[in-house]
Amino acid sequence: MKVCHITANFPPEANGGTEQVVSALIAQLLPHGVQAVVISGSDELGSDVTHTMGGFKVHRIRRRPDEHDRHGFVRPRLLALVRDWLVRERPDVVHVHSVATFGAGVTALARELGVPVVMTFHDLYAICARFFRLPHGGVACPSGTDRRSCVTCVNDALQQEPSTVAAALTERDRLLRAEVALAAACTAPSATAAAFVRDCLPYAGSIEVIPHGLLHGVAAADRAAAPVAGELLRVGTFGGLVADKGVFELIDAVAGLPCELHLSGRVYDKEIGLRLQQREQQGLRYRLHGPYSRGDRHPARDLHLAVFPSKCQETYGLVVDEALAHGVPVVVSDAGALRERATTPGVVVTPIAQLAEVLHELVGSPARLAELRSSIPATLPTIATSAQRHLELYRSLR
Repeated sequence: MKVCHITANFPPEANGGTEQVVSALIAQLLPHGVQAVVISGSDELGSDVTHTMGGFKVHRIRRRPDEHDRHGFVRPRLLALVRDWLVRERPDVVHVHSVATFGAGVTALARELGVPVVMTFHDLYAICARFFRLPHGGVACPSGTDRRSCVTCVNDALQQEPSTVAAALTERDRLLRAEVALAAACTAPSATAAAFVRDCLPYAGSIEVIPHGLLHGVAAADRAAAPVAGELLRVGTFGGLVADKGVFELIDAVAGLPCELHLSGRVYDKEIGLRLQQREQQGLRYRLHGPYSRGDRHPARDLHLAVFPSKCQETYGLVVDEALAHGVPVVVSDAGALRERATTPGVVVTPIAQLAEVLHELVGSPARLAELRSSIPATLPTIATSAQRHLELYRSLR
């Protein structure tokens, strides 16, 4: 069986959550005799390129400057290239992970060629032009299909006539409803993600919840050591360091606590460095480690407590699994699917407004921190379970 994975981007150019999941899924399926080919978009300019990595081909299609959402949601040139590769590769199943690069029409192409489509909602692009339902322009995200506040939110960046933006969002909804309707099966990594699509697209079909799970195993020797008596606690976060992930709130929350803050990942906002310097003058102890890759020492190994106070409506939270797998208890916000972690041993869920209070309690209570740490299961669900279920879906559709 051959499966063609279609995604907005792919390693090594991008290593975000979706890219990591697709890579891990392919790696799990290859030993089961599932051939893979990837058709990927790109954020770089230049010529299209095909290369081989990990035993499968990646066809990377690069957009032109006028092939982005602000110019419309149907991109005939890109769709023609996707169609050409589908014809050449002749997959048995197409697994669409994101159409953000290629625009609407991918599932229609597959249907035209007689290839069934599995669609996974890794993010909320299907219902939100900003992907994560984090509103701009002083509005609140609406419920259902109400798009009035979406016009203000989107137009905060576009600065167009509101009526023009409203018409564009209406067309976007129409196209994406048609896109999803043509999928033979839909999956989502969390109940939260599935509910958002059902309510806000809307979509009346079935969406099977298949959690990603831990993408890579962690050896016992790589688990973080517990804090010893008198040791300064290391509290930190890792991943993309952006304001939307609650980095500023974390810096402010620990500024007056007897701990050392560790930040690992690429800094996307220079204001983060300025805030750290400001808080350092007020007594904050911190270390900024910079980007890391899979081959590097994982940042969780040097933490006593991991904190992910995202303000985005997250659809899963891979970093939570990574921290837990390293034996590190976790504090998360209650945004999106992170709220579902309330039943996960070793995890504390809190509204961001109460972050400082929660961290003050944990940093000041070695017994409570030890209790959280000891409750973390020795083994966690992994991507292998997700891969097995998706394989069953592929086979049923084939």
